[in-house]
Amino acid sequence: MTKRRHIRDGVSLDDDDVVVVRGGQLDAEILRADAERYHAIYGTYGISVFAAREVTIDELAQQTPLVRFEILTLVRVGTLRSAGFRLEPTGRNPRHFTVAFDTLDVGVERLALCEHRLWANPYHEE
Repeated sequence: MTKRRHIRDGVSLDDDDVVVVRGGQLDAEILRADAERYHAIYGTYGISVFAAREVTIDELAQQTPLVRFEILTLVRVGTLRSAGFRLEPTGRNPRHFTVAFDTLDVGVERLALCEHRLWANPYHEE
């Protein structure tokens, strides 16, 4: 049985230049495992990200859960949309979004190939 996702009504990422931040690199094996875990819980494929709007990447990097990651991946919303992803406002954190997709293999492959930038997290805590 799947859980019902909390989707924040009336929230969207309309600006293609907004950057979303993901903990870690876009490693296909990790993306696949995370997407499968998400699917097992919610019945759809998705990867968690945090939107850097009204807050800097530096500020996001200091917060849980991103502070746990030595490397952060930065991707523009427009890049994700161009690759066919949906950005859904999920969870209670106002900056949390899910990069949603319908097919595991295609979604993981497209996400891993998205133009992105790696950012060393100076606030990383083990």
